[in-house]
Amino acid sequence: MTIPRSPGVTGFWALVRILSQYDQHQHETLIDLPEVAARLEQRIFVIAANLVDYNDKASKRLTYLETIVPHDRVKLRTSLFQLALPEKMEQKQPSRPQMIESSAEMLLRQSSSDEQNKINPARRNLPEVSSCVPSGKQMKSCCDDRISFLHESILHHIMSFMPARDVVRTSVLSPRWRPLWTSAPCLDINIDHFNMDRVKFNEFAESLFLCRGIDTLDILRLHSFAISAANFWIDHAINRKAKSIEFTEYKIWEPFYLNPGIIKFHSSYLRSLKLTNVILVTCIFHRLNHACPSLENLQLADSTLELPEISSRSLKTLEIIDCSVVKHLLIRTHKLVSLRFEGSRCRCTSKSILLTPSAVTLCDLSNAESIELSASVRQVAFDGVSTGRSMFINLRSLSLGEWCLSNNLSPILCFLRHSPLLEKLNLKLKLDCEKDEQTIQTARGISFAAEHLEKVTIYCTEGDARVPVLVNILRINARSLDRIDVKTY
Repeated sequence: MTIPRSPGVTGFWALVRILSQYDQHQHETLIDLPEVAARLEQRIFVIAANLVDYNDKASKRLTYLETIVPHDRVKLRTSLFQLALPEKMEQKQPSRPQMIESSAEMLLRQSSSDEQNKINPARRNLPEVSSCVPSGKQMKSCCDDRISFLHESILHHIMSFMPARDVVRTSVLSPRWRPLWTSAPCLDINIDHFNMDRVKFNEFAESLFLCRGIDTLDILRLHSFAISAANFWIDHAINRKAKSIEFTEYKIWEPFYLNPGIIKFHSSYLRSLKLTNVILVTCIFHRLNHACPSLENLQLADSTLELPEISSRSLKTLEIIDCSVVKHLLIRTHKLVSLRFEGSRCRCTSKSILLTPSAVTLCDLSNAESIELSASVRQVAFDGVSTGRSMFINLRSLSLGEWCLSNNLSPILCFLRHSPLLEKLNLKLKLDCEKDEQTIQTARGISFAAEHLEKVTIYCTEGDARVPVLVNILRINARSLDRIDVKTY
């Protein structure tokens, strides 16, 4: 099958039209729009069965993107944070306090006289609080402002619960607060706080990272929307020894491409990484597997995974939610305690047309205590079955989808026979809108020992004829089974 036009041409103009409904300056914040369009068409091309299927999927995807963007979007009131970079740089190098004050004022420049009138009187009435230990006279005059005398680490902890723009706002409270925002160890930058104004959001984030300098950043929570510079912001956090990074590309848009030429993912400090609506390629994930020795928690949601394996030696929790897995995926993480592979089970909507059934191989999960494989998978292989040893010797909680009944219960039997400590089992059978239903050919000769299995819950549609057969098999082989609950969707 060949695409009858240059890749990305149709998608490019459709994405321009969609993005222009949010603002007229999309090229200022998204410089790789042609590449986004090309990746969209390439993704559809890979999963399409033929030319007709390709055109159908492309049409549905673009229609979905257009319908979820409001066509009559009302321009909301300009945010308090209207940014304006200085037109000319002074020849004289300002002092550090002067730089902090001017940076804060730049970030806090108001766009309306009403907001100016609200803040300035409040600022004039605030007591001038010294950054050093206050004298008795100062304490008496400032007795109502006890919070300003707290230790800097406590004030930074308070800031960690605030959006980044509110953290900058604290600089107007008093001299004590003026420099604190530049060294806040946690940044929560969300485009929702800017009324989806991508230009203002981009300018704010760029200025914020520039003003911080070389101060360490522990946590970055970044919610962006079609802004190429997000690659640099993520890399900035990694270079500043971030321990936790959460990045979300706005879900109505195409997956954000994590550029391996910009983001290094080489850190001995990174412990937790959560990525939503991104494209992960092999070279990026190779660094996560081998160059992040402290990474323990990884969550991938609504993303496209173009990688062959997840083999981090430090990973303890892995969540893959509603992701499109392009290649056969090998999961080999010896220290993994919890694995969650969950997918959107209803595939009759335009949003999920690009989701494809995954092929997964599980290897060396001997430390896993909880496994959920309820995503739609076309194949699950077990590396280590032939050795005769129990692959899931610490597994206590197991949740499986419709796929586990394939080949006359072969996958679920493999789990039950290699999980000697299993206590809880959940089975999530097919929905009405799912096409493929696995059949149970015969229950004869099926045997396993589940000495610790206490509770089984089966989720199914009403009248599923396979449920009585499953209940019978479980009761015969699991003598310790206390209860079996059957719940209908």
